[in-house]
Amino acid sequence: MRKIKNKRSEKVNIPALIIISIILFLIFQIIYFLQANIFPNITIAGVMPNLFVIFILVIGLYGNNFLSLLFGIICGLWIDLLYGEVIGVTSAMLCLIGFVATWFDTLWSKDEKISIIIMVLLSTLIFEFGSYFIKSVILEFEMEIKTFFKIIFFEELYNVLLTIIFFGMIKKFGYIMERRLKRNNMFTVQL
Repeated sequence: MRKIKNKRSEKVNIPALIIISIILFLIFQIIYFLQANIFPNITIAGVMPNLFVIFILVIGLYGNNFLSLLFGIICGLWIDLLYGEVIGVTSAMLCLIGFVATWFDTLWSKDEKISIIIMVLLSTLIFEFGSYFIKSVILEFEMEIKTFFKIIFFEELYNVLLTIIFFGMIKKFGYIMERRLKRNNMFTVQL
């Protein structure tokens, strides 16, 4: 006897995907400008926020796996080519954040500020620890745990503060993106 799987097909709205991708690319350019020009002057204990982690987290939460992978690779390669010692580590970690974000979407509500804050904390920790560990293996240097945790603490604090400040904008843009990309949610029912 053959088992029949109940597989729900999800239709992809190609024009919406293209428009959202263009908007996300423009947001990426703004984030890069802020990360490279503004936040080096506004640090907390010498540590800058990592806006790219928040950016990929939002894409993974409200968008889809394709967009989170695409922008994880684009952002990661851009960062590695400009600043990185090892090309591909940032891309891999941002793609991991995109996948983790889709998993977070099944666990927690995107409507609650505390849920988003927890997701930002965990994503920042995963990204920074993974990047640092992989680079320490490839470049063969000893991990300085005390310094690493000091930097991670202030980066997470900065990311959380920015998430709290911009929570309304993140949520509003996220639901717009979700409505355009995911046809099977309650906001896109067509009668």
